[in-house]
Amino acid sequence: MHASQFKYETKTEYKGEMPKAYEDQAQFVFFSDFDEEFDYESLVTEDDEPVDNLFSERQQKLLTDTLYASWKVKRPFLACANVGIYKEPSRIPIVPDMFLSMDVRPAKDIWKKKNRCYMIGVFGKAPELVVEVVSNKVGNERGSKYQRYEEMEIQYYVIFDPEHHIFKTSLHAYQLQNGKYVAYPWKQIQTQGVWLSGLNLGLKVHNAIYQRMDTEWLLWYDQNGTILHSGEEKARLALQRAENEFQRAETEAMKALQAEKRAEKALKELALLKAKLSRI
Repeated sequence: MHASQFKYETKTEYKGEMPKAYEDQAQFVFFSDFDEEFDYESLVTEDDEPVDNLFSERQQKLLTDTLYASWKVKRPFLACANVGIYKEPSRIPIVPDMFLSMDVRPAKDIWKKKNRCYMIGVFGKAPELVVEVVSNKVGNERGSKYQRYEEMEIQYYVIFDPEHHIFKTSLHAYQLQNGKYVAYPWKQIQTQGVWLSGLNLGLKVHNAIYQRMDTEWLLWYDQNGTILHSGEEKARLALQRAENEFQRAETEAMKALQAEKRAEKALKELALLKAKLSRI
């Protein structure tokens, strides 16, 4: 079966009927209408669109990097930034800034089209969490994206709006209950961050330095409230520990050298004293 190509839904909101550019190519059928012979190779899995800005690029990387570097979880997971999610091959895919899916692994052959993005039908489940980083007022984080993620039955939806483009505060979160998103209490988010009980993992806004950028970031924390370290931070801390250990060893060596000199001096004084006593 021939499949039409689509661009991703990223920053442009599609309301009502599909734009004419898509109508000319599109052939709408439900996922259940596809069989194993579906031509996945015809799908568009990369659109080559650049990220919004330096901060957004780093924030996306920080969210995925930290999980792989520091999250102590025994279950397999897949954390991705700027990767498309298909609910059905025939629909326009949606590209969250970051998503987390539990109990899945990338396919061994990652170069096949159906394995290059997140096909819900291929993985057998939707991701548990999506995160959107707001960089302008037209990204539809509270509009079409909200509706699409709810429709996909993604358990948690987190919106980080550091410049307050669409909200008065920077962090908002929703949890799926009976098929509909319910907002986390505003006061709870401001004081405690967002606790994702089904993942035993949390998100909060906290000041930190990442890739030489000192600002407020959306960071992961564990059940003890401890901020998880990125790979960069773990490397910096490991270097600091190594430097501290070297300094400690150097100090101990200096102390040992000084002790050795004192012992040599004492031996010389003892020898002189014995020589004097022998002449008495």
